[in-house]
Amino acid sequence: MILDQEGLSKHAAAVIEAAHQFAQTHLVPNAAPWGRGLFDRQALFAPAGSCGLLGLQVPREWGGSDLSFGDKVKVLQKLARIDFSAAMALVNSHNVAVQLVKSSPHVLTPLYADDLIRGRMVACTALTEPNAGSDLGQIQTTAIRHGDGWLLNGSKTWIINAAHADGVVVYAQTLAGAGVKGIAAFFVRADSPGFERVAVSTSSALSSMGIGGFRLTNVYCDASHLLYEPGKAFADIMGAINRARTYVAAMCCAMVSQALADVRVYGQKRTAFGQSLDQFQGWRWQVAQAATALQAGELMVSEACDLIDQGGEAQTAAAQAKLYATSMAQTQLGSLLHAMGAEGFLDAYAFLRHLTAAHAASLADGSTAMLLERVAQDFRFKPGAS
Repeated sequence: MILDQEGLSKHAAAVIEAAHQFAQTHLVPNAAPWGRGLFDRQALFAPAGSCGLLGLQVPREWGGSDLSFGDKVKVLQKLARIDFSAAMALVNSHNVAVQLVKSSPHVLTPLYADDLIRGRMVACTALTEPNAGSDLGQIQTTAIRHGDGWLLNGSKTWIINAAHADGVVVYAQTLAGAGVKGIAAFFVRADSPGFERVAVSTSSALSSMGIGGFRLTNVYCDASHLLYEPGKAFADIMGAINRARTYVAAMCCAMVSQALADVRVYGQKRTAFGQSLDQFQGWRWQVAQAATALQAGELMVSEACDLIDQGGEAQTAAAQAKLYATSMAQTQLGSLLHAMGAEGFLDAYAFLRHLTAAHAASLADGSTAMLLERVAQDFRFKPGAS
């Protein structure tokens, strides 16, 4: 079925509203226990799949919603207002479903896409290694031809959903010394012989992200499970990273937006020296600073979203949005917590979880230093530039 623009808009609005309802009815009661380390994947993925939140950009013929990137970001913001970590877990599994449909519509999509969209299966994307983070050319996990397939060996770490994923997109080097040109991508089942999970201990506030790692020891991957051939995987990585930087920035804005909403209500009902907090000029100015900073972040996110949806060059816009939004969230969430006083430490609010998430966000999909260098290159500050 082909929808006109009005139909697409109504459909997107319905999915965004479904995300809001899911956040209020499912994430609100669970976020605090999950933040204490009591996370259960069955309590997140299957309910989210039932609400259509794991097929946001999957084409409609495969059971998805086929949303624009900008509308996907609005869905993620609804979720991140309550639990950034859970939103990151969902979008990472969702992204693998999109990859399968894009790169293997006839082989892997019929096998796995429906289970991913419905939350019966969880997936993750594995780039980071113990000795290779943002420098993708230094990936040491290897993929060597073996019969009709490949043998994979190596380690991955700091991977969202790795603690409980059923399937993993593994990026591996196929030719020593080839750098990014030799990197290929494979879809590997976590029940494959030689696949071993490795725990990564993090703050319990991030437990719903399922951060972990794994070792691959002669893991056999059939040729049919090759997603991107050597030389083609890197282009996919860079496009995915620009999108991830943008939605991470948007989710940081969402956390600050929720904090502002909580502070606004609290400032009206909490009294001191005979008047409500919002009657004190200093308190109001503190909130106004946060609101102004949030507006700037949202505008930067909007620009990056538009470029991505239009197929434009979004590298710098995505980098700037993430640089600003993560820093803004770290600063303003702390400031708004102080505006709440001791009340802000209660589990009823997300301030502490969101502060932890904001700092984690600054490290995801490229460190601050790496993003600053990306922006500097656009301003011809690269050494030797004229």
